[in-house]
Amino acid sequence: MQMKGLAIALGVGAAAGAVAILAMPRNNPTRRLAAKAADKVEDVAWKVSSKITDEFDL
Repeated sequence: MQMKGLAIALGVGAAAGAVAILAMPRNNPTRRLAAKAADKVEDVAWKVSSKITDEFDL
């Protein structure tokens, strides 16, 4: 039960942080940095997904 509560708390915190960053002006350095980080995470996710698909594609 404690892990479930921790996961919920982390999820809510991440969502609140994302909303705060999105509320910033587009030219804010923090928002630009967050956008770059999100792009990198998306790229890695696509690469991992492709690798998994290639490994299990029979």
